[in-house]
Amino acid sequence: MIPSEELNPLILSAFTKEITWLEASNRYSLGEFIETFFSTRARTQELLKGLSDSQVAFASDVHPFWSISESITHLIYSQGFYLNTLLDLSTSQLPHVIEAARGFGEGARRNVAAEELRKNLGFATEQIQTAIEGTRHSHDPEKIDNNLFFGACNYRTWVLLLLAHEVDHVRQIAAMRSLARTNA
Repeated sequence: MIPSEELNPLILSAFTKEITWLEASNRYSLGEFIETFFSTRARTQELLKGLSDSQVAFASDVHPFWSISESITHLIYSQGFYLNTLLDLSTSQLPHVIEAARGFGEGARRNVAAEELRKNLGFATEQIQTAIEGTRHSHDPEKIDNNLFFGACNYRTWVLLLLAHEVDHVRQIAAMRSLARTNA
């Protein structure tokens, strides 16, 4: 697993275009990115435990973060984009996801019940795990996809982008969890 004190600066350097996402994805092995993603997803799931419907719906007028409900529903919805991209870069015969985000912020929904969020995130985790396990050994590491926002990307780059997206939202969820527990 990649320690956060190494991962966060790496993500920031790619996000700020000091290096490309492709260069960033070459700093660690595919296995390390996958392991770190699933560890981060487990943290996301852990943060949902014990929260009420009002806590996951809580939105702060002072802080610029989405509610936990919005963050989780967005993570689940946008995961379809990453899943489909991984499938496109592999020879896997797994089915594509029909609903997948095409732009930033899609799929965010407020006021989804806490139990429904936990259930849906569990299903989404199983879905991405199946996709990664079904594609990690059946992709061409030299195949490059040119993306309008992220530039040249190979399979490992897309796994890093999936991880970076999860890291970004788990920070928001952790912050909102603290606020919601004291305000909701």
